[in-house]
This record gives sequence, C-alpha cells and structure tokens, in this order.
Amino acid sequence: MVRRWSGVSKLVLALSVAFLAGGNVSASTLVTYSTSGTVESSGVTGSGVISFKSLTNASFDSPSFFSLGDFQVAALPAGESTVYKNTPFSITLIANEVDGGVPVPNGTPIVISGVLDGTVTGGKQSTVRALFNPIGEVPFMTGAFANVLTLPVTDIYLVPSTTNEGVTTAEAHLRTSPVPEPTTIALFLTTLAGLGLRHRFRTTSPV
Repeated sequence: MVRRWSGVSKLVLALSVAFLAGGNVSASTLVTYSTSGTVESSGVTGSGVISFKSLTNASFDSPSFFSLGDFQVAALPAGESTVYKNTPFSITLIANEVDGGVPVPNGTPIVISGVLDGTVTGGKQSTVRALFNPIGEVPFMTGAFANVLTLPVTDIYLVPSTTNEGVTTAEAHLRTSPVPEPTTIALFLTTLAGLGLRHRFRTTSPV
C-alpha cells in the first residue's frame, strides 16, 4: 500500500515540477517597444540644452537590461552655464509586440519619472544628474506574458557634449515569463484530482 502511494506521489511531484517549469520558462522572449521622453523647463536657469531621444520599435530579448532612450546634452558657448534644479523629466514605455504578436491585454504605457540636478558649462563640462523616482518592481501583463520592470540604476550622470556626442543612455530591466493558459491549469488540476481519487480508492478497497 505504501509503495503504491509512493509511486503516485512521485508522479504528482513530476507533474507539478513540469507544470511550474512551464510557467517560468527561462528561454528569452522577444519584446518590441517604443519610448517617448520629455524634459520640462521648470527649474532651468539659462538656455535649455538637455533633451531626450526617444525610441521607436526597438527590440530586445527579455529577460535583459534594455535602453529607455538617451539624454542628450548640447554645447553651450564658452563661458556660459545652464543650471538645472529639480527639473522634472518623464519617460513613457509602450510594449508594441511580444513574441511577434500585439499583446492583449497590454499593461503599458508605463511612465517613469525623475528630476535633473546640476550645471552644464560650455561644451566640455556637465555635473547634471538624472535622479529617477524609485519604482521598486512594477508588474504588468502583455498578452499571455507576465512582466516585472525594475530600474537597477536610479542615479546617472549626464556627459557633456564633447563625450559620446553628449549622449547618456537610460536603462531598465525587464523579466518576462509566459503564463499557463486556463485550459492547461484545469487539465493539471483534473489530473491531480484523478490521482488523488485513485489513491483513495485503493487505500479503502478491501484486501
């Protein structure tokens, strides 16, 4: 009797592992997305020289770090400075496709915000920092995929115009996992129930 239940237990365990693994596939998922960013004018003393370069139909394999777009610092005339003091910025993320299909439902757009602080002087100096508001872990759905968005780095320095053409990339991290379909879950639960009834019948049947 014990040996019979041990066999059923092993089968249940194997099915459970297979089911859970199916809901957390480690294979990468192709995500196509776009972003749009704005830098406001409040808190700016001098000529506004920082803009945001958005992305259109960019793609990456999740889970991975990915670009939200680029801050770009333009050159000022020698001897001139622009001060940024708690100047708000925002970046909007939109998922266009996941694994080649338009996601329904789509938990985006997601807005990420923060402020700029520091000074740009001439074309060679920048002490401006982009300080992102903490977001923790942001869960959202894209079709049959569950996603978790994070910002591993929330404080980045923006380079001057003479370094990398004044471009500093903002990055995020996305973890994507397929969610089992309801029919798969129902089949799994039915199988477990059937195994349980089979075990109960065997343990209560007269010898």
